[in-house]
Amino acid sequence: MKAWLIQIGFFIILNLILIIIDATPVVTEFELGKFGNEMLRKEIFTKWFNFYETSFFNVVLLFATIHIILFPFYQVIFKVRKDK
Repeated sequence: MKAWLIQIGFFIILNLILIIIDATPVVTEFELGKFGNEMLRKEIFTKWFNFYETSFFNVVLLFATIHIILFPFYQVIFKVRKDK
């Protein structure tokens, strides 16, 4: 349970940092190469998962969300294996 709270705390802190950085006018689009820039232009990051002005932050948030969703499954699987 403590590990879950730590993960959720890090997720909230990450979101607060991204909100603060995204609000500053100094941050511009990051150069991620041809593949990275094409990935950022995909519909998932332009229409569906568009929480921040900077599209790179949307990618970071997507991976953090996937981590938060999969972390409980990871904990349960390894706890069951450790108990056997």
